[in-house]
Amino acid sequence: MKNLFGKGNPLKLTGGFSANSVVNAGNGASGRDPWAYYLNGNVNLNIYGQVNLPFSFSLTNSGSSYKLPSSPNRLSIHPSYKWITGHIGDVSMSFSPYTLNGHIFTGAGVELTPDGWEFSAMYGRFQKAVEFDDSNPAFLPTYKRMGYGFKAGRVREKYQVSINVFSAKDKISSLAIPPDSLGITPMENLAGSISFLYKPVNFIEVSGEYGLSMLTTDMRSADDDMDGMLGLWAGSNMSSAVYHAFKAQLSYIGETNRFGVAYERIDPNYRTLGAYYFTNDIENITVNAWQSFWENKMSVSLSVGYEHDDLKKSKASASSRVVASGNITASFSERVNANLSYTNFQTYTNVRSNFELINQENNLDRLDTLNFVQLSQSANLNMNVITKKNEVQLHNLNINLSYQDAANKQGGVYHPGSVTEMINAGTSYSWTFLKSGLSLNGALNFNNSRILNGSTLTWGPTLGISSRLFKKKVNLAGSLSYNTGSLEGTKQNEVFMCRINSSYSPIQRHSITLAYNFQWRSAVNRPATNNSLATIGYSCSF
Repeated sequence: MKNLFGKGNPLKLTGGFSANSVVNAGNGASGRDPWAYYLNGNVNLNIYGQVNLPFSFSLTNSGSSYKLPSSPNRLSIHPSYKWITGHIGDVSMSFSPYTLNGHIFTGAGVELTPDGWEFSAMYGRFQKAVEFDDSNPAFLPTYKRMGYGFKAGRVREKYQVSINVFSAKDKISSLAIPPDSLGITPMENLAGSISFLYKPVNFIEVSGEYGLSMLTTDMRSADDDMDGMLGLWAGSNMSSAVYHAFKAQLSYIGETNRFGVAYERIDPNYRTLGAYYFTNDIENITVNAWQSFWENKMSVSLSVGYEHDDLKKSKASASSRVVASGNITASFSERVNANLSYTNFQTYTNVRSNFELINQENNLDRLDTLNFVQLSQSANLNMNVITKKNEVQLHNLNINLSYQDAANKQGGVYHPGSVTEMINAGTSYSWTFLKSGLSLNGALNFNNSRILNGSTLTWGPTLGISSRLFKKKVNLAGSLSYNTGSLEGTKQNEVFMCRINSSYSPIQRHSITLAYNFQWRSAVNRPATNNSLATIGYSCSF
């Protein structure tokens, strides 16, 4: 037994816990519950330094009145012993970008990594059944969807190879009324991929992956004798189709430089039920390089290539372009750092104005991780300068400029009112008294967005102060912010925010927080609204 479990304490418990209660009042139609609680925690039980039993949870009543495909509450446990790791509860796993890729499911999974091998398997519910609700038409109905998958791979110093399979299927009887009129049908999917990586010498690396997805868009369609791969799949019918994806890369990896050539091709309409978003109908070839200078004080990375769509020559119009990205990071001195980046690759990301964060009333609110837009190009410049530093004071200046060309795009259609161009500019200055812990800061932000119905300009200042009191056991912070927006030069709205935050640590690893946020908002042809949020919380770690 001693050889099995080792020496040391037989049981060791570590983790943390937080509980927050939020009271909402005011005449603003925020849609927020009058009272909400948020409970978060993670606990790990270590047995003889060998077995780990981590458990995490996230519970809230916020949004409990809505019926969603997946619950905002999360409960999960991830036990591990040597090279064995389990996942139980509300978890996510990734096999490949072309099959299962980070989709949350409720179920169980396991990962095994014995010497030179990798094995993974999972089974669970990817979305629960949600009936159509006339009172909340924005929340679309969904069929109950179950899925399973496995992955196996061999990992050696000179090469790696892996294969994975993923399958998901909707339950037709999970909805009493089929939502066909909304274009929602029960689907079934079988996807798989095989990947490899080979190093003939230490500085050369060859890698590639082939993915395949067979998708049935309506399980109720008539069966028919299918040809090719679809004929071997029991889930195929008249609504089924097979899609392919392929990528390969050749890289040179040196100590201070790198160089590579990559190719990727993804069939039109390629998708799986194991991922939230896919870029498809695309073929590109890229050349990338990276070089560091001046003892790693500066680095430059570049990627240039050619990309085009309409692979099946079925669109009324096709597009092609030169794709490029670049990044320069420089540390001019201990006090001056800068970063400049540009890309015009199409990616899915959350694009937000600075003012979405500034005007956010409650930092406990969950950001919608599915609020994605297709970003076609962006440029960003960030510079940080320590203007003064000594034993008493620290002065810091930050400047940020960004440009983004983006639009909401689903099914090849741009949604009306989606952002097409966005320019953000902001500067902030902080003044910290190191011995007393007093800090003063100010910021000025601008945002100019050109949307389909005109150009909007939003700008405004922010002032803040924070301090540590009573031997640094009490933290106090407050801020005031104001911003106003205009459309084609005509004023549209004003927002005023006041935030007060405090925390008290009576003993080590325990903290009590109190916060109050007040927001006043006015808009053209609408009465002014106000919202107040009071938060009390407790957190501890052990």
